[in-house]
Amino acid sequence: MRVLLLLLLCCCSLRAEPPFWGTIFIDPDIIKPSDPSAYLGLADAGQAYRTMYDRRENNWVRRNPYLFNATYEDGLKIEVQVNPEFGSADAARKEAEKYADVIGQLTTALRRDVETVWIHKGVNPFGGGNNNLLIHTGQAVEYINDGILEETLVHEAAHTSLDSRHAKRPKWLAAQTADDQFISNYAKDYPNREDMAESYLPYFAIRYRPNRISKSLALKIKQAMPNRIKYFDSLSLEMYPVIRKDPPTIESFSYSEGKKLMSISWRSQIGAKYIIQSVSDFTVWKTLVSDLISESSLTSVSVNVHRTINAREFYRVGLE
Repeated sequence: MRVLLLLLLCCCSLRAEPPFWGTIFIDPDIIKPSDPSAYLGLADAGQAYRTMYDRRENNWVRRNPYLFNATYEDGLKIEVQVNPEFGSADAARKEAEKYADVIGQLTTALRRDVETVWIHKGVNPFGGGNNNLLIHTGQAVEYINDGILEETLVHEAAHTSLDSRHAKRPKWLAAQTADDQFISNYAKDYPNREDMAESYLPYFAIRYRPNRISKSLALKIKQAMPNRIKYFDSLSLEMYPVIRKDPPTIESFSYSEGKKLMSISWRSQIGAKYIIQSVSDFTVWKTLVSDLISESSLTSVSVNVHRTINAREFYRVGLE
């Protein structure tokens, strides 16, 4: 009996081991350089003293950086502060433009609390939080060579825009408990600080880029954090430019009177949430189906309407 109990405990321990060390490394193509960006442009704002964090000194520093105002299609704006060590406004602008464009590939939900970006030289880790994204360009070169610059910025922006809103919420903490596992060793070692940022990128991969990761990778993610996935699904996160506000294009519509079954298919965006509604008098639209998360570029749904559809009844599909 003691031997059997020991074996069971060992099995449980093995099952609880995180599948990854850190999630920014799981796949370099979750976001590609060719993916759309919400970045519009950059305006020079001169120089002025700012307090910035510099990991080379592991401390706050007072500098006179070159300043640029980056604007994005969703109305968000970011002040990009480039360390004066880059030597000239032109050199600083090149750095600011490079990263402002990549940051535009992040969704509105991840950029909403990003007010500033600090850019320094040095091979030092990036950072998130403080309404900021911290970039060290030497480290950025390594991330670019490994193909994970965009994935790293997702992680750091999750710290900036998701942690303060969700990491301490009872429903998130309940999801952690229910999963009884962490997605990575990094999340496991720092559950209060890193779990949300470590979990969000894998969630983004399976919901919005499932065609870019292997089935085995997707399975590991789904098995390790099913309740965290449900938590993220429950949020109304603004996913532009990944999810655009384009109206769905209906491909087919049919109705079986014998089965009282309405079937509809439409061109969809992977990961987008859709809703199906009906109306007969154009005053009150009634929701038939909601929370439809698309898993492909063509979504098909059949709904039992339990009644005969008359000629004056209309249907629509829209983004939630």
